[in-house]
Amino acid sequence: MINMNDWLQKHKSKLGIAILIVIGAFLIFNFINSKPHEEKNLDQMMATNAKPLKSIEPVHDKTDNEPIMVDVKGAVKYSGVYPAKKTQRVNDVIKLAVPLENADIQAVNLAMTLTDQMVIYVPFEGEAAENKFEMYQQSAVGSSNQQNTVNINHASEGELQEIPGIGPKKAQDIIMYREQHGDFKSKEEMKEIKGIGDKTYMTLEPFIEL
Repeated sequence: MINMNDWLQKHKSKLGIAILIVIGAFLIFNFINSKPHEEKNLDQMMATNAKPLKSIEPVHDKTDNEPIMVDVKGAVKYSGVYPAKKTQRVNDVIKLAVPLENADIQAVNLAMTLTDQMVIYVPFEGEAAENKFEMYQQSAVGSSNQQNTVNINHASEGELQEIPGIGPKKAQDIIMYREQHGDFKSKEEMKEIKGIGDKTYMTLEPFIEL
């Protein structure tokens, strides 16, 4: 029969090594399994404590997006009232109206910002550039509802040329018509003059009176 004490004494060193191996394996196993858990907890803590960054948006004036209406007249193919925004320029609207070949674009301030109820007049070539530019400025700014009007029954040739769209030739035709037919009975009678059709009359009408 094997004596247990003798056996333990004989194999004491081997048992110690075996116990150390088991303990080491146990510790390594626990360490490996606990690391992903710790990393997971760390990620959760960071996600919990993290605050979302707020995006910084540019500040815009709400009134800039409000629609406005501008009136384009003169030497353009499509005269009329156009919807626009305050952030746009005169050049943006004139492009839509399509200037005619004989339009004097140099007399127009294309860089001016638009305003509500603005009147943009594009003069024809041959008109008095300085006077027409001043007339354009007065209408475009829209600071006053009063427009300079010319009495077509009593105006001289020079005064008639102050009407946007009336050059020397048309001014002479108006005076000749008065001499042949007498005073104008209505403003629309101007359409009886050669070269003044419905579209041209629409651009002239705000600037004439009887």
